[in-house]
Amino acid sequence: MKFKDKNKDKNENENKNKDINNRVSVAPTAKHAYYRTTSAIDQGAKIQFRIGFALLAIPLVLFLINLFYRPYDTSSMNMTERFMSPDLNHWFGTDNYGRDIFTRVMSGLPLTIIISIGINLIGCLSGLLIGGLSGYFGGIVDYWGNRISDALLSIPAILMGMLFVASFGEGIRQVIVALGIMFIPSYMRVVRSGFLEYRQRNFVKRLQLLGASSARIIWLHLFPQIRTRLMSAIALGFANAILAESSLSFLGLGVPLSQITWGKMLKDAQGFIFQAPWSAIAPGMMIVTLVLGSFFISNGLKQLAQQRSLA
Repeated sequence: MKFKDKNKDKNENENKNKDINNRVSVAPTAKHAYYRTTSAIDQGAKIQFRIGFALLAIPLVLFLINLFYRPYDTSSMNMTERFMSPDLNHWFGTDNYGRDIFTRVMSGLPLTIIISIGINLIGCLSGLLIGGLSGYFGGIVDYWGNRISDALLSIPAILMGMLFVASFGEGIRQVIVALGIMFIPSYMRVVRSGFLEYRQRNFVKRLQLLGASSARIIWLHLFPQIRTRLMSAIALGFANAILAESSLSFLGLGVPLSQITWGKMLKDAQGFIFQAPWSAIAPGMMIVTLVLGSFFISNGLKQLAQQRSLA
């Protein structure tokens, strides 16, 4: 019996040593895999940021130039210089009225940025409120929050813009409000999914046991956890707002005719696109540059949010 007990103890010790060795060998492997993953995410995010900021630097330089210098008047016409190709005097050429396209592109940039910021401000603040309440409280609040989101998603943004213009007339405010309402569901879903992920964490339960109010938990503890992914949604929303506003302007809706927008410049250029293609290339390239730059920054922020969720 003693001999069997000794063998049994010996086997148990050997098994314990094997388990310890396996744990020691597995732990570094998992740790190294984690660091490799986070390192790859960091590298990918840096590349996305570099491309994004490099693209956004172009319209930023034009915006700064527009604040201090305009080579020509945006509304003055010179029929003797119509359809001039790009040269040293007119960097982007001239349109059918002899107006300098470079000056008009610079003049349309501030209005595009203002409209995009206004659209995202309405969508982000409303989506943050509705999504935060839906994700934290759940139940009937979450049910009606999702119904509001589904109702807004069922209406195309262009159709909503047309309805607002038909009901309240043309104007920058109408465009901002109409498209801002249509941007609420995208922000709401981002906030709601983040709150659903974190509301069951131990730190939230401890705060609830300590008697912290729901407002304090939501704004001081849950909101910082989704800050990166919300910034990613804002960058992507900025790109979508530019496309939506340009589409409405191209259709001749929303912004008054006296205002210069890139979408309206594209609309004016479609009648002579083969005669003077540069009149459409310049505003079109500016739209593409802003949209792609915002997209790359959004993608970089999304990768940082993914890295934070792995931690």
